[in-house]
Amino acid sequence: MKKQLIFLVLILITYTAFPQVSDWNNGGGNPSRNGLAFVNGPSKDSLLWQATPEGMFGMPVYIEGNKLVTMRFLAMENSPIVCYDLNTGELLWQKEITGLTGRSLPIGFRDGQVYAMRLTESLHDSLYALNAEDGSIVWTSTITIDAYITASANFADNGDLFVESYFEMNRINHVTGESIWQTSIMPILLGEAELTIYGNTGYYIGQTGGIVKVFAMDLETGQIKYSHALSYTHGTAVPECPVMVGPDGTIYAPAQSDNITALVDNGDSLSVLWITDIYGNAPFSHMCIGSDGSVYAPSEGKIIRLDPATGQILNTSPTICSNPELFMFRAAATQNGIIYATNGESGIYAFTLDLKELWTDYIPNVNTSGAVIGSDGIVAVAGTDIIKVYVPSIFDGVNDRKPEAPVVLYPNPVKDYLQVQLQHKQVGSEYYIADQTGRKVMKGRLMNEFNTLDLSSLSQGYYFLTVGSYKGNNYKLIKK
Repeated sequence: MKKQLIFLVLILITYTAFPQVSDWNNGGGNPSRNGLAFVNGPSKDSLLWQATPEGMFGMPVYIEGNKLVTMRFLAMENSPIVCYDLNTGELLWQKEITGLTGRSLPIGFRDGQVYAMRLTESLHDSLYALNAEDGSIVWTSTITIDAYITASANFADNGDLFVESYFEMNRINHVTGESIWQTSIMPILLGEAELTIYGNTGYYIGQTGGIVKVFAMDLETGQIKYSHALSYTHGTAVPECPVMVGPDGTIYAPAQSDNITALVDNGDSLSVLWITDIYGNAPFSHMCIGSDGSVYAPSEGKIIRLDPATGQILNTSPTICSNPELFMFRAAATQNGIIYATNGESGIYAFTLDLKELWTDYIPNVNTSGAVIGSDGIVAVAGTDIIKVYVPSIFDGVNDRKPEAPVVLYPNPVKDYLQVQLQHKQVGSEYYIADQTGRKVMKGRLMNEFNTLDLSSLSQGYYFLTVGSYKGNNYKLIKK
């Protein structure tokens, strides 16, 4: 109970200080790779738009601001990067960076730059920074890298990249592409070498003399601080995914056949909190942390919910994968108690915290494209010849709407004219509309129970409508 209370306090502090920390700039959505976004996500299958770019299967998607980036696999030597407007679905640019000699693989998106590699699996592939506005090349790194096809970079507070090259971990200057430091590492498989960040420490899975360990690395110097051996208790499936760190600092390391080891960083060593005894085979999966601190992980084609203090299984979902031996579970969570998961086959699912299904949608061959979350709760996922984007309603996350203050808006998203319906006692209320910076762009008075507002002069994007002085009358608008 004490640990749960501490976790809730940490959540409150984090959300208060950083209300928009949810753009999906790496695998897991944040430096700790725990999939938790402090926004309200869609509680229904509310499709905002879909695009139909050619592509054999879904690949990881990255979001920053109003832009969505992913790779469309056409062939081994023709797989361009595409960038869409997150709000409208407009294709902004498409870029092939290899000269048709490999795949153009995005591995991160931050501060207006898309980071991409020329993927040939040569162990020495080029790394580029692209301008997110038009896809033009900003720089080519002075070092080559060796990231796996499902891997992603991670980022320091100042925007520098952490990415692996051939048996090395690198910190790369985000402005110039120059190497800041390189540290020798020995991964088991490439996917496990992805760096996960909590505070000033990075964590990854590697080996020493064949013994599998979680390593702690100083981010400023690249020095290995200490490590802890993982106990592989059963099975043969070796995970090819990074560790995850919860908001309270607990480290969750995947092991063979979906075992999970929870570790605590004591400042000078790592110690075991618990080890699960679960079964399955989901080596390319990403776990997540729910808004209540629960851990969500794959097991035999299902999702399980674990107590973060003990590892005890609290709930189990229905089977969502027809072939559990090829389960590519990729999960994310929002603050309104929703868990989003893809199954690697043909589906996106939304569950409550206790794993009761809210909604699902068909997306062919979603593969390694997890559900990614934008800063306003938009959820995106890719599949064969399709990208789908879902939007939360203005009521998602509102559990106790006061009967004295209902305001109905429609349509939302809106193109030109917004209908605002009030209760009789609210007629005559003042209103204003503000953009995402808080700048008021429209104001007036609502003189009827049914009102029409002309928003045709507003640019596309997100806005907030406030009606009267009642604090509950604040609503999010999407202008198409």
